[in-house]
Amino acid sequence: MTWFRAISDSEIPEGVAVGVIVDGRSVLVARVDGVVCATTNVCPHAGAKLSGGVIKNGCITCPAHLWRFNLATGAKQSNDHVVLAVYPTRELDGFIDVDLPDRPIARSLREVLLAHARGVPLELDPEHQEW
Repeated sequence: MTWFRAISDSEIPEGVAVGVIVDGRSVLVARVDGVVCATTNVCPHAGAKLSGGVIKNGCITCPAHLWRFNLATGAKQSNDHVVLAVYPTRELDGFIDVDLPDRPIARSLREVLLAHARGVPLELDPEHQEW
């Protein structure tokens, strides 16, 4: 994993979700109870941007279909099997840095279909597919 500068600390007020592009990836950054959280900004249900959602009680509600996710754990409310990627954050020199994993190797549609046929979990992030 690698630390990337995401956004100025002053641009993240309490209880507001901000979408940023970090290393070419859509990341949601929010401050909840004084703690900065970062997750993928893409809802696994329909691919909507989560940053347009409302934060309440430490959860963000997807504006497209109202799925709710805990920002600290990434878990979907009432279904712990659906989880957003959650990234470590740090505040340094007035900025928020996000620790992102290495990018997965892009797979062709054929590779994705073969993996699915074998029961391998599919990558939900369409940014990492070749089609």
